[in-house]
Amino acid sequence: MARRAGELAPDEPLRPPLLEFAELVVGMCAAIGQHYGDWDRNAGDHIRAVMYDVPGLLPPPRQSPDEPS
Repeated sequence: MARRAGELAPDEPLRPPLLEFAELVVGMCAAIGQHYGDWDRNAGDHIRAVMYDVPGLLPPPRQSPDEPS
C-alpha cells in the first residue's frame, strides 16, 4: 500500500517507522471493529486475521440463502 500511495519506490525496502505506522493504523482499525459483531467474532477479529495472517480469527464462510442450514 505504501508503494501504491507513492511513499516507497518500487525497489525501496520498507522502513521500520513506516511499518510501525502501518501496525498502529491496523491496531486502531481493529479496536474500532471490536465493537461490531459478536464478542467472540467481530470486525476487529477479521481485520487482525487478514492483516496478521491469523486464519483462526476469520469468520466462518457465509451460507447462500438457498443452501440448507
